[in-house]
Amino acid sequence: MKEVIVNGSPRGRAGNTEIFIRRFLKGLGRELPVRYAAQEDAEQLAQELQTCSLVLLFTPLYVHAVPGPVQELLGRMRPFAQPGARMGFVVQSGFVEAAQSRYAVRLLEAQGRRLGAENLGCAVRGNAAGTAMMGEKGNAALFQLLERLGAAFAETGGFDPQTVKALGTPYRLTKRQAMGMELLYRLRIGRVMWYWMLLQNRAFRRRRARPWLGDAPPDSGGQAKK
Repeated sequence: MKEVIVNGSPRGRAGNTEIFIRRFLKGLGRELPVRYAAQEDAEQLAQELQTCSLVLLFTPLYVHAVPGPVQELLGRMRPFAQPGARMGFVVQSGFVEAAQSRYAVRLLEAQGRRLGAENLGCAVRGNAAGTAMMGEKGNAALFQLLERLGAAFAETGGFDPQTVKALGTPYRLTKRQAMGMELLYRLRIGRVMWYWMLLQNRAFRRRRARPWLGDAPPDSGGQAKK
């Protein structure tokens, strides 16, 4: 029985998705091999996954869709070779509302059905953009949920519905919460993290660039860090 986790993030081991995987494994209580979609040959990886009995795909959300490496991998995968193969998904994003991931969830679960896998469901977590920056204390509640998700998986072989629900809260912001978020951004308090990321990538002065309209400002010495 071959079980594997796939990290679908283009950032590989350096991204938030890897943190999610490690916390899930901590709760699971045992190691599973982790493969990196963006760093491996898609066709070869797809062929290897076809022989697995369990595939757990962890991926970030990129503007309401899964990243290119995940799309390519899924497109190359063929139905699982053995009956009873299972497939589950974990999606993390920077959007506060988990509902922003609903189209990606539909895509992933449809692909699981196409591959003939038993669908273990999809756990979604929003507001995760700053995970790598917040440290152990700032992520305490999130890490507890991810470890609980892993522990329940070890016990039942599936995702615990209550933990999935807790991870996906809020699914949608209330009108009052949305107004509060808008106020924070108007006061620029809510932009601090994004400004920090722009500065880290030497792109702050180019944040209003509109290259498709031909009015991008001159390069201010800011190529994104690779």
